Amino acid sequence: MERFDVCIVGSGAAGGTLAAHLARRGIKVAVVEGGPPVNTRTAFNTHALPFEFPNRHIPRMKPGVEGYESERARGVGGKTLWWNAVAWRFSHRDFKGRSIDGAGEDWPIDYPDLAPYYDIVEREVGVCGNRDGLEDLPDGIFQPPVPLKRSDRIIQRGAARLGLRVIHVRKATLSRSMDGRPACHFCGNCMAGCDVVAKYNSADVHLRPATSTGNLTIFPNAVVREVTVSRENRVTGVEYIHRLHRKEGRIDARTVVVAAACAPSVGLLLMSRSRLYRQGLANSSGQLGRHFIPHFTGGVQCFLKDLIGTPPVNDEGFLDHAYLPSFMHERKRDYARSFGAQFGYHNRRSAGWARAMPGFGEAYKQSIRERYPAFMTFSPYGEMIPNPQSTVTLDPKKKDIHGLPLVKRNYHWGENDLKIFADMQRWSVAVLEAAGAEILTVSTRPMPNHELGGCRMGTDPRTSVVDPFCRTHDVPNLYVVDGSVFPSASEKNPTLTIMALAARTAEHIAERLRKNEV
Repeated sequence: MERFDVCIVGSGAAGGTLAAHLARRGIKVAVVEGGPPVNTRTAFNTHALPFEFPNRHIPRMKPGVEGYESERARGVGGKTLWWNAVAWRFSHRDFKGRSIDGAGEDWPIDYPDLAPYYDIVEREVGVCGNRDGLEDLPDGIFQPPVPLKRSDRIIQRGAARLGLRVIHVRKATLSRSMDGRPACHFCGNCMAGCDVVAKYNSADVHLRPATSTGNLTIFPNAVVREVTVSRENRVTGVEYIHRLHRKEGRIDARTVVVAAACAPSVGLLLMSRSRLYRQGLANSSGQLGRHFIPHFTGGVQCFLKDLIGTPPVNDEGFLDHAYLPSFMHERKRDYARSFGAQFGYHNRRSAGWARAMPGFGEAYKQSIRERYPAFMTFSPYGEMIPNPQSTVTLDPKKKDIHGLPLVKRNYHWGENDLKIFADMQRWSVAVLEAAGAEILTVSTRPMPNHELGGCRMGTDPRTSVVDPFCRTHDVPNLYVVDGSVFPSASEKNPTLTIMALAARTAEHIAERLRKNEV
C-alpha cells in the first residue's frame, strides 16, 4: 500500500488550498472526500426556476447526480461549490479582541503573521473589491469592484444619513477573466453553484491543477470514520467507509490534516478514540468540542419605497454587491465586539416573502408584482463570545447511514451575544428606515451561521487543542485546519482566513517534511 506524505480529510476551502500548496512543493498528497466527484459545469440546477419543480423547491443537483445528501457525503470541492464567496480579511482587532475589548480570546497570531498568506490566496483565487482604507477591514489585492446596484445606492444614502459608510462587497468572484476563468455574468445564482467557475471553488481552481503535478491523489466517496494513532503517539493515516458499497478502506500517511469543516472535524476527532485518547484524539486538554462560536445572524425583510411599482429589471448581479462594515467598535456601547451587515438578495429564485403578504386574488398578485423590484433582505452578522456551554458533541443516540454517530451542535447565547443581536437589529431597522424602507419582517432571535470554534488554537496545551501552526499539541504529526481552530470569531465571513491559514500551514508542513521532522 502506498504511503503518502500528507493525507488531508476534506476537499473544501482548507483542504483544496493545502493540497495545492503541498503538491506544488513536490509532496505526495492524498485528499479524502466523503462525497463524489462533481462536474461543476453540468451537475447543478444553476439557472433553474422554482416553477419548474414540485412545491417550487429547486434541488441542488440535477436528476441522477449524487452528492450533498448529508453532512458526510458532500462532493469534491466541499462547500466552496455552494458558498456566496464573500472574502474579508480579519484585522488586528479581530485577532486580539480580548486585549482590546476585554472579552473573548486572543489569537496566538496577529494580522502581520497572516497578511502574506492573504496576499497569496487573493492572487490565486481572484477577489474583487475596493481598497477602502478601513483600519478594521484591511485592504487586499483586488480585481475591480462590481458596480453597486440601484438598491445598494438607496441603502448607501440612508446609511450616510446616520453617519455610516456602505462599501463595495469583496468576493472571490471574478470581475475580470483570469487563468481561463471568465468574469461573472451576473446570473444571480451564486449559491446554486457556478457553472463557469467565475466564482472560486476548490475543485476547479486548486485541486484540478494540483493533480497535473502527479503529486495529488483524490479519494472520493470515502467517509472517514477514524484517524489512527500508533503506540508511539503518531498518527498513521485514516480509516474510511466507502459511501456507495460500504466497504472499509485505509490510507497511510506520514502526516494527517483534518480539514472537514468545523463541526465535522471536531466530530471526527471525537470519534477517533484509542487507548491513548479515550475522550477523543488530541483531547488531553478536554477542550475539544468546547467554545463553539458560530456567527449569529438577524434579518430584516423590507421593500424600498423608491422601487415599489417600478418596472422589474435584471438587477440580481452576483447577489450582494455592497456591505455595511463594522462600526460599533468606535462607539460607546454596553457590550464587547461588533457586527456588520450583508444585504441584497433580490432574486427570482427566492420569493418566499410573498407568503407574508396580505390579500387574495388579482389584488394580491398585483401587490406582489409592484413589490418584487423593491424587495430586500438585510442580514447583519454578529460575533459570538466563546463560552464553555456552547459545544460540539457526538449524539449518543442518533447515527448516520454508515453507523457513525451524528454530530450535535449545542448553542448557548450569552448576555453579550444577546446585546449584540438586539443592537444589530435596531441599527438594521434604523438604516432601512433612513433609506425609506417599508419593513416587512424583523427576526426576533439569533440564528447560527458560519460554524467556528471547538478546536481552539493557542500556545497553552492545557487550554487549547492546536498551536499557532494548526498542529495539535498532543500529536506532533496531526493538524487541524478549518474554522474549528478559531479562538474568536469576528463578525466577518471566515473563509478567506481559513484559506490563508491553510497556505501558512502548508508551508510549515513542507518545511518539517524537508527536515524529516515528522
